[in-house]
Amino acid sequence: MNHLSDLKTSITPFECAIKLLESESLNTDKIHEEYHTPAEGIEFCVLVFERFYFRTGGRASLTVIMENVRGDNKVRCISAGSAESLISFDWGAGKSFVNKVREILVPYTLGK
Repeated sequence: MNHLSDLKTSITPFECAIKLLESESLNTDKIHEEYHTPAEGIEFCVLVFERFYFRTGGRASLTVIMENVRGDNKVRCISAGSAESLISFDWGAGKSFVNKVREILVPYTLGK
């Protein structure tokens, strides 16, 4: 089952990436990272994590996209691959993975 979460932050995309990678709860699961500065003051980065969940007996991935292309600092988290069998029931694994990012960035989150 896929889970999607969007949030706005008071810190830049690259600063968000640093906060996530400094966290032991995510950094050990990182399988990819990339950073781009397409124009002055514009930052775009992608982090991809993968983790094995015993409760589902499988692996889940988490893609985190951080950007400020249109001004606001935005973070989008997308979990995938956490579902078990054909009925797409993931026992909360995907949501748990997304919530780790939200917990790390809560001091910098704007709005809800």
